[in-house]
Amino acid sequence: METAVVSAAEGAIHTLLGKLGAVLVQEAQLLGGVQGELQYLKDELESMTAFLQDLAERNEHRKQVKIWMKQVREIAYDVEDCIDEFKHHLGDSSIGSRRGPAFIFRITHMLRTTRVRHRLAKQIKELKMRATNVSHRNSRYSSNHFIFEPGENSMAAIDTPANLLNLDARITALFPERTQLVGIESRQQSLVQWLMDEHLQTLRVISIFGFGGLGKTTLAMTIYQSMFATSGSFQCQAFVTVSQRFDVKVLIRDILLQIIQPVHRQGHHASTEAGEASQEGLLKGMEAWDVGKLAIVLRQQLENKRYLIVLDDIWSIAAWEGIRFSLPDTNNNSRILVTTRNRAVAHSCCFHEYDRAYEIEPLTSYESRDLFFKRVFGRTGNCPENLKEISEKILAKCGGTPLAIVSIAGLLASKPVHSKDQWQKIYVSLGSELETSPSLERLKKILELSYNDLPYHLKTCFLYLSIYPEDHKIRRKTVLRRWIAERFVTEKRGLSVFEVAESYFDEFVNRSIVQPVDMSFTGKVKTFRVHDVMLEIIVSKSTEENFITLVGEQHTLSPQEKIRRLSVHSGDAKDIATSKMLSNVRSLSIFTNGEILQFGWMKLLRILDLEAHEFLINRHLKHMCRLFQLEYLSLRRTHVMELPMEIGKLKKLETLDIRDTGIKHLPPSITNLPHLANLLGGKRYYHHSGLWPISEFWGLHVPKKLGNLEALKTLAQVEFTESTSCSISELGKLSQLRKLGVMMFVDDDNSWASLISALENLSSNLNSLLLWRPDGAMNFNSLDSLSRPPMFMKSINFRGQLRKLPKWFPLLSNLTELTLRATELRAKEDLMVLARLPSLLYLRLHHSAYVETEFAVAASEFPCLKLLVIHLAMSEAWKARFDEGALPRLEKLELSLFEEASIEEISGIEFLPNLKEFSICACPSNAMEHIVQSLVVDADKNLNKPTVTFKVKQWEPMKLRTDPPLDHRGNLWSPL
Repeated sequence: METAVVSAAEGAIHTLLGKLGAVLVQEAQLLGGVQGELQYLKDELESMTAFLQDLAERNEHRKQVKIWMKQVREIAYDVEDCIDEFKHHLGDSSIGSRRGPAFIFRITHMLRTTRVRHRLAKQIKELKMRATNVSHRNSRYSSNHFIFEPGENSMAAIDTPANLLNLDARITALFPERTQLVGIESRQQSLVQWLMDEHLQTLRVISIFGFGGLGKTTLAMTIYQSMFATSGSFQCQAFVTVSQRFDVKVLIRDILLQIIQPVHRQGHHASTEAGEASQEGLLKGMEAWDVGKLAIVLRQQLENKRYLIVLDDIWSIAAWEGIRFSLPDTNNNSRILVTTRNRAVAHSCCFHEYDRAYEIEPLTSYESRDLFFKRVFGRTGNCPENLKEISEKILAKCGGTPLAIVSIAGLLASKPVHSKDQWQKIYVSLGSELETSPSLERLKKILELSYNDLPYHLKTCFLYLSIYPEDHKIRRKTVLRRWIAERFVTEKRGLSVFEVAESYFDEFVNRSIVQPVDMSFTGKVKTFRVHDVMLEIIVSKSTEENFITLVGEQHTLSPQEKIRRLSVHSGDAKDIATSKMLSNVRSLSIFTNGEILQFGWMKLLRILDLEAHEFLINRHLKHMCRLFQLEYLSLRRTHVMELPMEIGKLKKLETLDIRDTGIKHLPPSITNLPHLANLLGGKRYYHHSGLWPISEFWGLHVPKKLGNLEALKTLAQVEFTESTSCSISELGKLSQLRKLGVMMFVDDDNSWASLISALENLSSNLNSLLLWRPDGAMNFNSLDSLSRPPMFMKSINFRGQLRKLPKWFPLLSNLTELTLRATELRAKEDLMVLARLPSLLYLRLHHSAYVETEFAVAASEFPCLKLLVIHLAMSEAWKARFDEGALPRLEKLELSLFEEASIEEISGIEFLPNLKEFSICACPSNAMEHIVQSLVVDADKNLNKPTVTFKVKQWEPMKLRTDPPLDHRGNLWSPL
């Protein structure tokens, strides 16, 4: 738990120090007598921060240390709250924009804020006293107990109790009982083939990577044992565990000992006396050898031999590089097998094209049940009927992780009586069971290794994921924006704050501690989950240290703690609906349809996430504009119809998400938000699984002076009609804009000319553009006249009749995603333009995008494309041809046919070397049997053996929203 306290406390102080420094410089004249106190607090907290970072390097702390760290964090929060109130109540003390003599303004301002300054001075002095007392208490009770050991080699193993326990937690995986394993054979197949490939004589590295507890070590050990049992497979073998802290010297010595004195090898001739004497001489003095000599001797022993070395549990690229140099390429069919939790490490080990990285998958539902019931009842079929339903819930929480299944099954098997109530109780209280049950100690320690290995700045971000309920599908961009609003992320040189947040999240993916759910073909995670058992662990850490407060399900409140971040998972929040309990809340997330809390009580609120709250309506937002600290506001998928007119008072607001609400008109005061970076509204929905394409779409009506929002980076999406077209030119003033979504419901040349002029002004930064002209033709002449093409554009989404591509389209060398809908392109030259775009990864041609009846792709065309989606609505028979050498990287090909469409022929899929999936979705009236059979035959000729799937479309009527009643354009709707 202690590392959680360290990371949370250090993160809180890091944010505060910047604010203290700014206040000391900018508000010096108004601080008066408390300037010294603030300077003291700043100095004291800087020292605490350095100490906390040192503590983060240790995994074991006494209880007194943990209490001290928790107190430090609470002081940091309270000081930050005090400073925020100070700056808010004292207002802007600058005089640069004021009229009249400066000294008159300064005196007037100081008189007007006298009472506030006295109150805040008292608070600051009290906080100084608290900080002093915490430091003294630390010294008084701890004496010298916090002093660290002398500097250690970062790669040296330390035999602390925790490290010994971690070794114990892994040791059972090193001696697997094959009869108890499930699903091992299917996972071994590819790995064994790669190991035994006789055609590759050079040294090959094979890495196994994935989430902790999936069985990487067990899989590697069973393969290793099978190689031992196969006489003559390898001339020498060694299996070593690297772990988080390791000593290169010890590892190389261990490999040498296993090679020179092989153990457990059966069927080999005994060594001669001369050979034994030679080995004994070689081993003499090994303890005194340095790393260099050990490496030289190891390379000599492996020279001209076919060897297999297993390096289990590598945690860093540095660890791999520290060992790799001692393992020679003997050009003798040798192999290195690596296991790691880190995707980046796995791919770093597999440097050459003939190396292989294998991502271990969770157990299937069938395999999970097999393993679970074997461990609980001895046999698969022995589960009583009354326990099957709760068993499925428990297995869902395990998520196919063998270690979780075995551990929880062991806990259940240890109970004298198997009852549904008892199993339900364990299921609900798994978090507390992880803390107390010996049966789950190994599971907890294995998963905590991943958390403990995170740098302190990532620990805070990872703990933050505990605000989400179990099985919740989390949007990546939502999390990144919330991290930024919480000030967990700061800019780095050359990187924006959002890019830094992306790098943090990518590190979680690399370390396999989050589970991607939806991926884009550009490799970005769109949505993800946290493994249920890992979630239990971080919830336990977060709630115990008051980092997060959860309400609902099995979570209970601690009334003595101040609530900082509140997340409501079920029921309502009546028990905490008091001004005193809510006065320190910084973040409020509601994932259930309960009572709406009084936002006016949460004066320090920074994040308000009410997405999908079905009972939220306009009047609940009455006091929202009092939240002077608010930076992130999500009303997405609620029944709110309008924003408060005073929203311009939220001067710190950075993200406003009102997508899929009834809000179309923005209050004029919204242009007074100087920090607004993300304005997300309207709706864009396209459904193609029915007999006909169905669309719902609308955008925001922007107010005048939109150009005042100079910090805006994302504006998606807005619509322009005859009444609002005068505001189009305001887009060109948004110099920071990177993502823009525009729906044009006007045809006149002046409006389109204004839009083109705005796009030219934005061309240096804009990298994502949605431009729709629903139910009509785009103004091609205006679009074609764009004199400064968006050279850095990565994503384009066009809807509306074009007939041909603009002349600047071939210049889009950075374009990776392209979606066209109803553009009615028909010239083969346009298809060739698309085929030659060098970076295009993702191409969607929706209904009537390309209306030529033949879709032909020649060799070398679409060199990078991974996904091709084509929706056919034409009445003429369609055919496709893929020449050998075309689409060399295509992984998925998707066709969707509406009622009038038909396919004459599809040829050449046998030539698509990376194709994994070909899916067809067609109406019952489409004659597809012959085409599908032909595709199956051609797919079988493809060396990659892609799957061919066919789905019949069903009639799905348009679903109009009923509360509030909105039509497909977002306008209020009522039946005639």
